[in-house]
Amino acid sequence: MNRRAGRWIAALSLLAGGVAAAPRIDAAPRPTVVPASNRLVMVSDSVGLGAIPQMKAAFGAAWQVTVTGKPGLFTESLVGYANAVPLGAYGDNAIVATGYNYPYWDPSRFDRSIDQMVAALKAKGVKRIFWVTMREVKPAYYRFWNGLSAEYKRLYGAYPTANNQLRRATERHPQLSIIDWAAVSDRVGLTSDPIHLNLFGATTYAGLARGTVVSGATRKPAGTVSSITIAGARGVPADAAAVSLNLTAMNPRRAGYLVAWPCDESRPPVGHLWHQAGQTISSPTVVPLGPSGTVCVFQSTDTHVAVDVNGWVPAGQGYVAMRSQPLWVTPVTGAPAPNAVTKVRLSSAVGAPTPPFTAVVNLRTQAVTGGDVRLFTCGTPLPLVPSRTLETGQTQTLTQLVATDANGDVCVQYRGTGHQWLSIVGAFDATADVHPFPLRRIVDTRTTGGALAAGQVRQVVVAGTPAVPAVPTAGGAWLTVTLLGAGDSSAVKMWPCSLPAPGSVYFYTVPNHARSNAGLTGLGDTGRVCISSTVAGHVTVDASGWTGTSFTPMPWIRVLDTRA
Repeated sequence: MNRRAGRWIAALSLLAGGVAAAPRIDAAPRPTVVPASNRLVMVSDSVGLGAIPQMKAAFGAAWQVTVTGKPGLFTESLVGYANAVPLGAYGDNAIVATGYNYPYWDPSRFDRSIDQMVAALKAKGVKRIFWVTMREVKPAYYRFWNGLSAEYKRLYGAYPTANNQLRRATERHPQLSIIDWAAVSDRVGLTSDPIHLNLFGATTYAGLARGTVVSGATRKPAGTVSSITIAGARGVPADAAAVSLNLTAMNPRRAGYLVAWPCDESRPPVGHLWHQAGQTISSPTVVPLGPSGTVCVFQSTDTHVAVDVNGWVPAGQGYVAMRSQPLWVTPVTGAPAPNAVTKVRLSSAVGAPTPPFTAVVNLRTQAVTGGDVRLFTCGTPLPLVPSRTLETGQTQTLTQLVATDANGDVCVQYRGTGHQWLSIVGAFDATADVHPFPLRRIVDTRTTGGALAAGQVRQVVVAGTPAVPAVPTAGGAWLTVTLLGAGDSSAVKMWPCSLPAPGSVYFYTVPNHARSNAGLTGLGDTGRVCISSTVAGHVTVDASGWTGTSFTPMPWIRVLDTRA
């Protein structure tokens, strides 16, 4: 036995400590036949085995849930436990909750084990396999971190690598999806030690699993194009030039994107919203309307899609319909140096108006190291407020209103190391009642007003500030809303305070990670927007422009929800 393997066996014995070591198949016989769609087999190590009662309670009496596994075993050893489950217990769905006993010296072994487990479950007739990502143990959320041995710190430090391997595995296995426990477990109060679940953690874990499995059964397949009639319906006039939309991807099977465009044209080559596997994320955009008044939404992977409308651009108000097109991509190698400012010529886009003009752009940033991105008019001072702040490894899409200079250029800076993709999705010419300005912070509850309480509605004065004129001049504003420090997953809403609160969610967050959304919103009769969150947290609101007659706001209306 080599020394490294010996250390690993010692670590396994500690991980399994205090948990019954006997293998088990936990399933009660049922007098009636449960349909395959409601039969679920779960293969797990000690973490998932600690949530058996909660899993059965979460799925309910209509489901047959069979759990098997053993503490302290790695994935490849648990393949045998999956094979030992009677064939009649299997149905359409399986959950795999293994990987905590990860051989950190041999990542390729985990890839082979993933493939072995998937093959074994496919052989049992399983159609959908859901793999639970591992909680990534961090000092901020485990107060006894400093007391851990170097061996444990090395093991826990490898979990992000293992989770990325699971996400990549969805690319080679079309039956495989992610239950992203890692995304929702960055918080205290879920575990009795670094990884094993307490009662609250087990209940949260089971609820996440059920929601992902049930949603995953009805996702629209990759390549689906949804057609939505908008102009001439739902309060939008038949001659509207464009519409303001909020796109949301919910529980996607793998990383991918959404594209929205007028159905009268062919699909453009760039996405409007980019997402990771298992991520629920939103991004607004402005989409031109063709003669049919319909908007098409393409999804690159299996996912649920929601689309909300909150206003339109009237005809004859300076909007220039453009086909979404890429203009700048940083190369994988030779990317701009950290803090470098890159100039991008938007006037080179097909159909662009004569500069200077106001552009609606889509900037996707993949952070290699944490930092922030600033998008601004070339030749003007660097904005004091970043357009968006990103954490290491995070990818976010930013749709922004920005003025070009006299040459039709805009400038981008990423303070940190990352890659950017910039595309133009539309424009307003010089006749439009649209007024962009350098991004300005309107509200920061960390310094004024205190944190937003869960369920509280906070009014934010926008019109009448130094950046935006008082009503009735300003009908709308381009706002970036960020929720910070929320200790649990949350849903954030924003709407004009003079209108009823919408049923639609503006964007979703995960615990203790900042999440933003930026788009065009109405200001209503009071010139204020209202913001609420289901979880307490601090809020910042930044503005980058305002509109007059070139935007007509309306109450948020959901025009597509593929879950329905």
